[in-house]
Amino acid sequence: MARISTYTIDTLDTSDKFLGTDQAGATRNFQAGPVINAQGGAKAGTIVNYIAECDPRALAFVFHNATFGGNGSMQNGTINVTGSATTKAFSAVTTLKVSKFPYAASLQASPNTAVNILSEYVGERIKWSDINNPNIYGIYECTSFVQDGSTDFYDMTLVHRTSNGSFMAGDNSSTTPDVYLLELFGTDKNYEHVQDNATNPWSINHNLNKFPSVTIKLGDGKEVQAAVTHTDKNNLVITFSGSNSGKAYMN
Repeated sequence: MARISTYTIDTLDTSDKFLGTDQAGATRNFQAGPVINAQGGAKAGTIVNYIAECDPRALAFVFHNATFGGNGSMQNGTINVTGSATTKAFSAVTTLKVSKFPYAASLQASPNTAVNILSEYVGERIKWSDINNPNIYGIYECTSFVQDGSTDFYDMTLVHRTSNGSFMAGDNSSTTPDVYLLELFGTDKNYEHVQDNATNPWSINHNLNKFPSVTIKLGDGKEVQAAVTHTDKNNLVITFSGSNSGKAYMN
């Protein structure tokens, strides 16, 4: 066999194959992707995704499409807005259904869940972005993460901040799904409360898991002082001398 340095450098494609050794020491022929999971659903390139999840701040998920393996229902390692949507503008997303198994974990015979770390995103500013095009992204405040009944899926409630593009499941006739990375975006937890109706007091559930500082601006944009009572690390009450509308910023 010739020296590796004599071969022309090639780009990685989903149809490429690799010769290697599995965990048991047996020689195997691996394919970059797509691969089929235990439920029969096609997945994106395995090697690319494992590299992505080596970043401890990020988790990767496939945007579900019933075309992949013919599965009408969502599979392990997937996300979706309604369970069947093939395209959804980031700006229109308020709730995202998320598998408790990240994509890479879902490829294992006995996958480990990521429920604990996913729950840590509550109260944080996060980013969902296309693994192949980081300029396709949505930035949100994650306000809750609640299990959907007794299923392996959780509903992530999101408040849209800014974005470019859409969640997409690729071409409807394609067997290669789109993979999205979930990452923290920002260095500190913050929350914006909007009080449209004039009332007193304001009861605020910020879910920041801390006692935040509070800035209050009334409807006319004037910054004011008021009595702030921290009920616990996730809730507080702002008391005025009279009813007011406006915004409260917590960080």
